[in-house]
Amino acid sequence: MNEFRLNPARDVTALALFGAAMMTWRWFQFARCLRVGDELAKLATAFERHAAQPARRVLIIGDSLAVGCGASRPEESIAGLIAQEFPDVTIVNRARNGARTAEATAQLRVDGDARYDAILISVGGNDVLRRTPFHLLPPQVERLIREACQRSDCVICTTTPNIGLVPAFFPPFSWWLTRRSRQLRDLFAAAAKRYGAHYVNFFHPRSTDPFSREWRRYFAADRLHPSAECYRFVYGRLRESTPLVGALSRSA
Repeated sequence: MNEFRLNPARDVTALALFGAAMMTWRWFQFARCLRVGDELAKLATAFERHAAQPARRVLIIGDSLAVGCGASRPEESIAGLIAQEFPDVTIVNRARNGARTAEATAQLRVDGDARYDAILISVGGNDVLRRTPFHLLPPQVERLIREACQRSDCVICTTTPNIGLVPAFFPPFSWWLTRRSRQLRDLFAAAAKRYGAHYVNFFHPRSTDPFSREWRRYFAADRLHPSAECYRFVYGRLRESTPLVGALSRSA
């Protein structure tokens, strides 16, 4: 019987080749996710509605999550879900795919000092993914929340979920994404508290994150953007934990 003998050099080479193959496969999958995401972004349209005699007005600003990228139809986005529940509300949606925090402030300023019954802000993911220098973010977040609160008594802001747990990403890059997502969450939550805005937290560690546990349900085909089911989940949280319904109701 031949005795099995370890060959360290051979084993190290095999492990290195296996690791390289796995990394190549992951990058191939990631590139595919980006291509699908680009197609979804091209199809996404920010839902708006201008009622003839609006009872209330809501402004939506931010990035692709505020646009509704990943939903099958604009009506399945947050703006579309608001429209279904409040048929007399005018919805102004200035969100754009790829927007960062500084650009959300520019969206807010389009109508000057015009006031709204509610302002919804969803931004921050591109500051993480496109590596906005962190020292620039505190004053940008502060400015955005302060100016929004000057235009509405009901400002609701969210940032991103734990981007490190998004199915398209993988270690070690995903570890850095988790860290930056948490830092951004903390900045927005603190600014919202200072100015009286309502911050809704969707950042969770892996052990309690609802999105990564059922990622096929909550992510679109690109494994990056939310699905229609995810937008319904988020809208439910907004209704439950903020004064949105009261601000947009005819009797308010």
